[in-house]
Amino acid sequence: MESKFNVGDTVRTRKKIKNDGTFPGLPWDAHLVDIGEIGVVLDTGTFLLTKTVYTVYFPRLDIFVGCLEHELEAVDEEASPIQRNSNGA
Repeated sequence: MESKFNVGDTVRTRKKIKNDGTFPGLPWDAHLVDIGEIGVVLDTGTFLLTKTVYTVYFPRLDIFVGCLEHELEAVDEEASPIQRNSNGA
């Protein structure tokens, strides 16, 4: 399965992200991330071997959220407010 985004890519949410039951400590359907929030892809995985799931860190919110490909879009690195430190994080 080919991924659209890679680890280290800066992405923006295309839709509101709600808890699908996999985010601990909040009720199902709780609002997690607004449209347009910028984050960095930290890891990729699969759900039921059919969908790519990206672990995205949203620094302004200081949370990690699993996002599906259709929920994200690439951000031009030059326009991104996220500054990487020397170890690439």
